[in-house]
Amino acid sequence: MPPEPSTEVELKFLLLPGEGQAVSRNPLLAGATGTALSSVYYDTPDLDLRKRGIALRVRRAHGRYVQTVKREGGTSLFDRGEWETEIGGPEPDRTALAGSPAGDIPAAREAGGLRSLFVTEVRRASRIVREGDDLIEISLDHGEIVAGDRRASIDELELELKGGEARGLFALARRLVGDTRLRLSFESKSERGYRLAAGEAPAAYNAEDVHVTGDMTGAEAFAVVMRNCLAQICDNANLLRETRNAEALHQLRVGLRRLRAALATFEPILPGGEFPRIVAESKWMGGELDAARDLDILIADQADAERDDDGTDRGPAMLDERLRVARAASYDRALAAIDSMRFALFVLDCAEWVEIGDWRESRDEEVAALRDGRASVLAAVALDRLNRKLRKDAKHLATLDPSARHHVRIKAKKLRYAAEFFAEAFGKHGKHHRRKFTAALERLQGALGDLNDLAVSGQTLLAATGEEDAASVLHAGRKEARLLKKAIRACRDWRRAKAFWRARHS
Repeated sequence: MPPEPSTEVELKFLLLPGEGQAVSRNPLLAGATGTALSSVYYDTPDLDLRKRGIALRVRRAHGRYVQTVKREGGTSLFDRGEWETEIGGPEPDRTALAGSPAGDIPAAREAGGLRSLFVTEVRRASRIVREGDDLIEISLDHGEIVAGDRRASIDELELELKGGEARGLFALARRLVGDTRLRLSFESKSERGYRLAAGEAPAAYNAEDVHVTGDMTGAEAFAVVMRNCLAQICDNANLLRETRNAEALHQLRVGLRRLRAALATFEPILPGGEFPRIVAESKWMGGELDAARDLDILIADQADAERDDDGTDRGPAMLDERLRVARAASYDRALAAIDSMRFALFVLDCAEWVEIGDWRESRDEEVAALRDGRASVLAAVALDRLNRKLRKDAKHLATLDPSARHHVRIKAKKLRYAAEFFAEAFGKHGKHHRRKFTAALERLQGALGDLNDLAVSGQTLLAATGEEDAASVLHAGRKEARLLKKAIRACRDWRRAKAFWRARHS
């Protein structure tokens, strides 16, 4: 008989060395049961499962073998479809794949079509507790992922809903705040294992495509978009803790900007006091990262400017030591913010608000109609509103000062991100117009971004070194004129592009 699908609803947090012991002493884990879990993960030679967001493992525990197929969640922040079957031995049972997403992949059903890629060996301490009317399993995992001769440690805290409502998960998480910083993670053990097996170094997490279809409700679309943004924020923050990776810092800032764009896009269905607080906290976090990013850009630009005509890189020897010192200090500030309780609670608060916030219960007729109606209707309303705002602010682009141009750039970003969020909401209709619209918008945003980087670089150099290079100022003035012409052309092209969400009526 095919396995019955279930929904795994959990919150997962990464722990730093030593934090696991602190959590284990919490009264909530008193009397926890210790279990050794050995799990082997399988895929086809072409990694067909991974390409479809599917994980297949066979786990041994208590002398039993359980085969599990997992698929990434859809409209919820933290759920995953799960198909679980007890099988007779350590090798995958191909017949038990029927009825699961893996069963739809021909190569996975073939004899010899699956191979083991990596193993997780975990010692788990777990206990089921009651939080109000909700039953939650607390699991403290310590172990490692093994792929050939490569190894990576596992230190995680998981809260999985066993009965009741998701509200209990967040309430219980807050009771553990004193023991850990609650570093929310969206990256699964399987994804870490795939990277380890491939010998891939940890890399910055770029935003994945958002799959908002037109027949989703507005609320479902918001949850999908926010999960995507939060995953980008959390996974890059966790990478930045491990290594001072400039691209991870950049992508973390992008994730925060995308999150604010999502809030601006879905604002019509988000009444209540939490909205401005979430916006304010995301801006605070972005501000803590700004100096590091500005110095990364300035140092990279100086290195490019100091290359010999033959292409030899003289940058590292020529860079001002004061800039490197300032950058190190700015990264210290960024990491302090990432490791702060304020950031941990911001992420947790945001996740809770998206999943069970009071905006879901608003009885305002206009709000409810957009929230519970088709996502394509909400998309058209949001895109019209953001498009009008940008057209108004960019009307006299040629005469705007750098500060005003920066605000135009922010609005261009919001509109572009919104267009990307709703890329699939209108089906295939208007696809050609959407591509032209977003391409023109991206060029406008890029030109305005270059202008902003130019304006900020002089301020950054002055703040870091106390000096201003007259030759650099003259060069910047000439470059600004060229970039402004480029931005004006891009703005003209964008204005001429057809609004793809209205294409069927044009």
